[in-house]
Amino acid sequence: MASKISALQLARRIVLGTILVAFTVIMFLHQRYPGVPSVDALDPFGGLETLLKFAAGGEFIKKIQPGTLVLFGGVVILGIVVSRFYCGWICSFGALQGVFGWIGKKIFRRRFEVPARLDRALRWLKYPMLVWIVAVTWTTGTLFIRPYDPLAAYGHLPAGIEALITEFTVGFAVLVATMVLSVFYERVFCKYLCPLGAVNAILGRVPLFRIKRDAPTCISCSKCDKVCPMNVAVSGADTASTAECISCMECVTACPTKKNTLLPTLGGKAMKAGIVVAIGFAVYFGTAAVGALAGAGRLADPPLSAMAGGLEVTDIKGSSTWLEVATAFGIETERLYREAGVSRGKVPEHAMLKETGTYLGEDFEVDRVRVAVAAILGVPYAGESGELAMPAKEAPAADAATPVRAASGSAGELVVPADFALEGTMTARQVAEALGADTAAVVKKLGLPETLPLDTPLRDLRTDYGYTMPELKERFAR
Repeated sequence: MASKISALQLARRIVLGTILVAFTVIMFLHQRYPGVPSVDALDPFGGLETLLKFAAGGEFIKKIQPGTLVLFGGVVILGIVVSRFYCGWICSFGALQGVFGWIGKKIFRRRFEVPARLDRALRWLKYPMLVWIVAVTWTTGTLFIRPYDPLAAYGHLPAGIEALITEFTVGFAVLVATMVLSVFYERVFCKYLCPLGAVNAILGRVPLFRIKRDAPTCISCSKCDKVCPMNVAVSGADTASTAECISCMECVTACPTKKNTLLPTLGGKAMKAGIVVAIGFAVYFGTAAVGALAGAGRLADPPLSAMAGGLEVTDIKGSSTWLEVATAFGIETERLYREAGVSRGKVPEHAMLKETGTYLGEDFEVDRVRVAVAAILGVPYAGESGELAMPAKEAPAADAATPVRAASGSAGELVVPADFALEGTMTARQVAEALGADTAAVVKKLGLPETLPLDTPLRDLRTDYGYTMPELKERFAR
């Protein structure tokens, strides 16, 4: 006969289930309506990735929203205070693995375990995974891990199998493998591969939250070990201080002694499990609330029509429609289609850019539209491929915006157009070509020595020349 589930664990399952359902619904809505957050915006790990790009080149990743940084900040504070509480109580991907783990228990009536020696070795994998992601993100300044991310693949299930196979081939394979393995082994991805889990595990080394075992009252029944989803040997330690603990409290609520044999502590002070859980949620959602009040809670881009005045090519998103892009940038719709290499007869004006591939029956990158708009307007744009988009050779239509060029001031100074966007991926030579100016004038405008390498991206020179990209952009715009 199955043991009765405790009220706290019932609440945990309800919370995780609600978060998983809400996340899934949002992913469906994102594919159909503009202004709905994407999986990139809702994944706190994206906050770390965009911070790395900012540290490397003074810019943020385009797909990441201010609210994503707030969510990551919440995870960091939460990790310090209550260890891997996010993993055990809030993570939607952990909840998804839990669903398949529950299915496995119903089918096999038992729990499988990876051999202890192999399990110990595999648990270290998430740390080199984290280091690898940090290193490559720092170098490339992109969400390079996105095609391999099973959560990103899950978030794009509503886009259809074709989109998954073309854009998330590896991520989808990892997603399927994770779910299949979760039927046999609980939280496989959490234990062995999750980079956010690695971040939380490192933060959890701060000894604020711990579960202590009172040996004299312990009856060595091992129920705590059997219910732990992370296979922690709780019964064999005086204090459960391992980085693998996800603060789920399963062991605490499963203990049959009713004598506080397993007792949660925070800062060395004993607390009831429910109080610790309440503190965890207060920390995370309190951080999100503070971020929202500070104006940094946005998780989705506003429509282009609401961004008049400060509109840039990078503001074009997959949820933007063809007509919306043409109207916002003052471009003839026909020319926008032509420059992007898309048949207007096949793709309607009111279609979202990310739906274009479906209409065409082929792979389509939204960045093609950004490149097309940059070329039509005559402004430089370092696309997601890293190649600079140059002004179009075709003469603009009568109602299209006229390409802007750099001019010289009264004292021979380079005057930069107000809508020119300096990017860290540009080289000084590319900036000069885009503006139709001399490289010496560009270097002088940047306020840098004449010995500046002309063919090295500006973001890669910041350490040698002592500037940040925001400073350089401000200097160049004067």
